[in-house]
Amino acid sequence: MRLSTSSLLLALPIVIFAGAAQTAYAATPVPVVTFRADAKGFKGDSTVARVRVIIPKGWHIQSNAPLDEYLIPTEVKASGEGLCFGKPVFPEPVVKELDALGGKVALFEDTLDIRVTARATKKKTDPKVLAAALENSSVTLRYQACNDSQCLPPKEVKATFAR
Repeated sequence: MRLSTSSLLLALPIVIFAGAAQTAYAATPVPVVTFRADAKGFKGDSTVARVRVIIPKGWHIQSNAPLDEYLIPTEVKASGEGLCFGKPVFPEPVVKELDALGGKVALFEDTLDIRVTARATKKKTDPKVLAAALENSSVTLRYQACNDSQCLPPKEVKATFAR
């Protein structure tokens, strides 16, 4: 099959658009998420774990309690065998006025630390066993990234325990 010059010229914008869309998708901001335990370790059957989220420059993520019902709240879910995890404790969000996003928004930017209590599911568990269980656990951050003019669809990032 032979293509004419006009057919090629018609197809060119489609190829350019597909390339631009792929480049924009590749540039989607992804926070760096780490998961660590409190340096003091387990006290009895529990410890506090810290989920650190580093948000790319020029972007923010919605708070865990957004001011607009259409914005997606940031969530943290931790899981690990032999442990149960408490409700995440988020820092206070920053409240900004962003006209492109409909007015006031509660958001997180730069770096945030989220605390999560990890507790043994069985009483009288050896602290070394608890430490090993924590090292084999993970967290999932569900977030909606936005800049000053647009919000992207929600995404998830999973992080495993880091020493």
